[in-house]
Amino acid sequence: MSCFRVIYHEPVCPDCGSSEITEDEAETGDGLTETALTCRSCGTAWPVACVTDWTATASTPAPSATPSLTRR
Repeated sequence: MSCFRVIYHEPVCPDCGSSEITEDEAETGDGLTETALTCRSCGTAWPVACVTDWTATASTPAPSATPSLTRR
Protein backbone atom coordinates (compact mmCIF):
# COMPACT_ATOMS: atom_id res chain seq x y z
CA MET A 1 0.00 0.00 0.00
CA SER A 2 1.35 3.40 -0.94
CA CYS A 3 1.02 6.23 1.59
CA PHE A 4 2.25 9.78 1.60
CA ARG A 5 3.44 12.03 4.41
CA VAL A 6 3.62 15.81 4.51
CA ILE A 7 6.77 17.15 6.17
CA TYR A 8 6.57 20.83 7.11
CA HIS A 9 9.74 22.92 6.99
CA GLU A 10 10.84 25.03 9.92
CA PRO A 11 10.26 28.78 9.37
CA VAL A 12 13.96 29.59 9.74
CA CYS A 13 16.02 30.57 6.69
CA PRO A 14 18.27 27.68 5.59
CA ASP A 15 20.81 30.17 4.17
CA CYS A 16 21.19 32.89 6.82
CA GLY A 17 19.33 31.50 9.87
CA SER A 18 16.93 34.46 10.11
CA SER A 19 13.46 33.99 11.60
CA GLU A 20 12.11 37.03 9.71
CA ILE A 21 10.00 34.84 7.41
CA THR A 22 6.87 35.48 5.34
CA GLU A 23 4.52 32.95 3.76
CA ASP A 24 3.09 33.68 0.30
CA GLU A 25 2.39 32.15 -3.11
CA ALA A 26 5.47 31.87 -5.34
CA GLU A 27 5.84 30.86 -8.99
CA THR A 28 7.85 27.68 -9.52
CA GLY A 29 9.01 28.63 -13.02
CA ASP A 30 6.90 26.10 -14.88
CA GLY A 31 3.63 28.02 -14.70
CA LEU A 32 2.61 26.63 -11.32
CA THR A 33 2.52 28.33 -7.95
CA GLU A 34 3.08 26.93 -4.48
CA THR A 35 2.98 28.30 -0.97
CA ALA A 36 6.51 29.26 -0.02
CA LEU A 37 8.37 30.63 2.95
CA THR A 38 10.55 33.64 2.07
CA CYS A 39 13.33 35.19 4.14
CA ARG A 40 12.97 38.95 4.58
CA SER A 41 16.69 39.28 5.31
CA CYS A 42 18.27 37.56 2.29
CA GLY A 43 15.37 36.73 -0.06
CA THR A 44 15.79 32.94 -0.05
CA ALA A 45 12.54 31.06 -0.71
CA TRP A 46 11.69 27.43 0.05
CA PRO A 47 8.48 25.38 0.12
CA VAL A 48 6.31 25.34 3.24
CA ALA A 49 6.29 21.53 3.09
CA CYS A 50 7.29 18.52 1.03
CA VAL A 51 5.30 15.37 0.31
CA THR A 52 7.19 12.11 0.58
CA ASP A 53 6.32 8.52 -0.21
CA TRP A 54 5.70 6.78 3.11
CA THR A 55 5.15 3.26 1.84
CA ALA A 56 4.70 0.64 4.50
CA THR A 57 7.52 -1.91 4.46
CA ALA A 58 8.14 -5.07 6.40
CA SER A 59 7.83 -4.41 10.09
CA THR A 60 10.96 -3.80 12.06
CA PRO A 61 11.23 -5.56 15.40
CA ALA A 62 10.40 -3.31 18.33
CA PRO A 63 13.32 -2.33 20.54
CA SER A 64 13.74 -4.47 23.61
CA ALA A 65 11.92 -3.20 26.68
CA THR A 66 14.87 -4.29 28.77
CA PRO A 67 18.08 -2.40 28.12
CA SER A 68 21.07 -4.59 27.45
CA LEU A 69 23.70 -4.38 30.15
CA THR A 70 27.41 -4.72 29.59
CA ARG A 71 29.42 -6.17 32.45
CA ARG A 72 32.83 -4.62 33.02
